Amino acid sequence: MPLKSKLTIASIFLIGLLGSLLIIYSTRWGPWVFSDSTGYIASARNLIAGHGLGLYGASGEFHPLTLHPPGFSLLLGFFGWIGIDLLTAARWINVILFGLTISVVGLMIFYVTHSPWLAIICSILILSMPDLVDIYSGAMSEPLFIFTGLLSISLVLWFLRNNRYPVLLAAAITVGLSIITRYAGFAFMITGITGLLVLSSRTWKHRIIDILIYGSVGILPVLGWQIWLNSQPGDDHLFQLVTNLKEQLANFRVSVMEIFWSWLPFTSLLPRYSYNQAKNYLIIALVFLLILTSLTIWKLRKNNVKFIDSSHGLPFAGLLIVFAIAYLIILAFSYVYTLPTPDLIIRTLLPVHLAMLIGLFLLLYFIIRAWTSVKWLPLIPILLALGISLSYMHDSMDIASQYHQIGAGYTDRYWRASETIRAIEQLPSSMTLISNESAAVLFYTNRPAYDTSELTGDKPRSFTRFGDDPTDPAQIEFRDNGAALVLFNTSLWQFKRLYADQATKRMDYFTRGLYLYAQLEDGAIYFYNSIGN
Repeated sequence: MPLKSKLTIASIFLIGLLGSLLIIYSTRWGPWVFSDSTGYIASARNLIAGHGLGLYGASGEFHPLTLHPPGFSLLLGFFGWIGIDLLTAARWINVILFGLTISVVGLMIFYVTHSPWLAIICSILILSMPDLVDIYSGAMSEPLFIFTGLLSISLVLWFLRNNRYPVLLAAAITVGLSIITRYAGFAFMITGITGLLVLSSRTWKHRIIDILIYGSVGILPVLGWQIWLNSQPGDDHLFQLVTNLKEQLANFRVSVMEIFWSWLPFTSLLPRYSYNQAKNYLIIALVFLLILTSLTIWKLRKNNVKFIDSSHGLPFAGLLIVFAIAYLIILAFSYVYTLPTPDLIIRTLLPVHLAMLIGLFLLLYFIIRAWTSVKWLPLIPILLALGISLSYMHDSMDIASQYHQIGAGYTDRYWRASETIRAIEQLPSSMTLISNESAAVLFYTNRPAYDTSELTGDKPRSFTRFGDDPTDPAQIEFRDNGAALVLFNTSLWQFKRLYADQATKRMDYFTRGLYLYAQLEDGAIYFYNSIGN
């Protein structure tokens, strides 16, 4: 292997190592945990305890895991089974996966383009992305999903070059792991099938065989999971009847476009966001890229360049673009037709952000390689990458520094010192709990709690005392069966979200006449009557 290649590979691994060290630094207090993370961890706990993969409700009924695929919980469960603390396992899984994600993408870019500078700058871009640093600092399924999905695309490209079936099987297994981690992984499978169908140089018969092998092996994990789910009791309905399809799609478009706009570096220097402006800018940019790409393809075809075997990087860019489109289509379908509706936030669109960013630089490299007579062209992606990385790195270091100092979510230093959590642990284990932070209670005590439905909802209610509503199961438990109401100080913010300047008054009515069992630094515990009455 030439010295230049060795140095490039070493540089990529070094950048990956820096990424792992950054996550070690940011997770000093442990990976951040919120409600979804608590679901993954609690499911893994129940699996280790022999109860199955799922969650117990506050009423004591066991519910198989249906809201999320089981991949991340199964991985946590494996490490818990061999005696590793689940939060520690989640931390080190992310540390390793961030380094591997950077390394796999960088090595694959170098493999398909033979360009040291492109592989290195793309590795640096991944390292510097603040949204990636954020999500790899939390106990979430996205790190495993992103890594297995990108690895599957890389393996498909590798197979297209060497036609070795162990590589195809590895691609199928990894895409299956991405799907069993998040159902949106079907976008990775669509991408792989597209590559095997369109980019392969084999006969059509062999292409169909390759697709059948890839698809049938890749679908096995999720197929087995669905068979198991259907054998479990319960009638959870995941699909909804849509009566306002046009409105739902309009909301989807606006939300997605706003997130797209937030991805641009130095957004403070850009005009104030508006949907129509952002849409027009996007259309102009896409048309410009399409024209440049078409001209470049035309020039390469005139020179009889083979697109799969050459080192211009277009196949990889094309597959990343296919993935981004497929992912958005799947997300739009989920947003319109499934319950609960997925959140349209930066985290859910992060895989698209990553694919589009790397795809953009691969396209730029593809165009530059075809117009080598223009000497200054290679400076464009280098300067662009430098500017984006500088913009990203500032935010990434802020995120890592904040997490290092105080943590985030239920694992931050304030939650770890919670007096209210300690008080809950002293309550009888048979006592039913109700809380405005039921996920935190479950995370720290492994005891399911009813939600205070008013505070977790989105509609104000009449100013009545908690416990006086005869239709609310949680209030019935509180009034008739001696359940404990645990209100953390975060309830005041939740009341303000619903009642604005009437929040304090509503909170007073909410607890008026209840028995205050314990007033604590970060919360309070109430009963409907004094204990024993």
